[in-house]
Amino acid sequence: MNTPNPWLLLALPAALSLAACDDDDNGGSTPDAPPTQVSSLRFIGEKIVPYRQQYNSTTLGGFSGIDYRADNDTYYIMCDDASAIQPTRYYTAKLNFSATSFSDVTFTGVTTMKRPDGTPFPSAAADPANTLDPEGIRYDAASNHLIWSSEGVRNVTATPAVLIQPYLREANLDGTHVAEFPLPPLFRIQATDNGTRSNGSFEGMSITPGGKYVYTASEEPLYEDGPRAAPGAAGATIRILKYDRATKQVAGQYAYKLDAVHATPVPSNQFQLNGVVEVLALTETRLLVMERSFAVGATPDYKVVLYEVDLSNATDVSSLTALTGTNYTPAVKRQVLDLATIGLARVDNLEGMTFGPKLPNGHYSLVIVSDDNFGSSQVSQFLAFEVNP
Repeated sequence: MNTPNPWLLLALPAALSLAACDDDDNGGSTPDAPPTQVSSLRFIGEKIVPYRQQYNSTTLGGFSGIDYRADNDTYYIMCDDASAIQPTRYYTAKLNFSATSFSDVTFTGVTTMKRPDGTPFPSAAADPANTLDPEGIRYDAASNHLIWSSEGVRNVTATPAVLIQPYLREANLDGTHVAEFPLPPLFRIQATDNGTRSNGSFEGMSITPGGKYVYTASEEPLYEDGPRAAPGAAGATIRILKYDRATKQVAGQYAYKLDAVHATPVPSNQFQLNGVVEVLALTETRLLVMERSFAVGATPDYKVVLYEVDLSNATDVSSLTALTGTNYTPAVKRQVLDLATIGLARVDNLEGMTFGPKLPNGHYSLVIVSDDNFGSSQVSQFLAFEVNP
């Protein structure tokens, strides 16, 4: 989700080489499989990309998803510019960090994403009925393709109403369309208060080790599944979806309980939310999940927490058209890290997460990136961690 720039909202009325390390640091190793568990994370360092820095005639920012390709030490980074500034695109980059410091982020390429007909996506201003909200990105080594997500657009105040469906799509590395994962009917955006909420759908997305499944999640609850998260009200429920990678059919849905919004907005009637903005598969039944909370005018305005989530005993709720008033077993979650505890000057709008190369001690690295909403009051931050299994 492009969380609104808080200052704008207040004005409204209502190589990546040990791509992380060099060969002396990592022994020339690359990850062959991700960790199957994350006991804790040790913060290595932060690197900030300057506001609106230019690269190949495009504006850097809006980094909403990131994935690491081990065989060529490359990171794929989704930009959530919905063609408002430049065409919808993803970047490739090299990250240089060691076990003790983070020195550089170097962009190496930019690719325009295409519609199924082969044309670039239009801006919402030019063609509101055919816009999108790009969010997640993963590299699929088995096919040498990308899987990427858009969380859709819902604007019922427009005439006619703008109802752009969320999706998972498969693309070639040149951005051309390959295939689409079917959207379950319950997740469709509608003009009535049913289905997916505005900007509340597929942000987090990950391929399981071995490539059998693709996981994604609704950022916020479906209308049928109950109210949104709010300050002092933990337990709003979203759904984690499991797709069969080969058939592209839904293979399961699992309920996940969100934390409360971390603070009351100032003024109290301003925008606030908490939701799942990223998932990272550890096994076929265990995920690392990022919850991101935001409240206009609060101090701090963002709160980001990582959880290890176990789905093995969770009920498959695919057959339930509503979670309110029904019995089911939700996913179990265990807190791994509250980003407020690592000493950053600011925890910004963190949205993307990937495992990176191994560190010299054999532990994997983890990289997290923020979406600055192309706003001067926010930052594009890359954070590097050591994963303690």
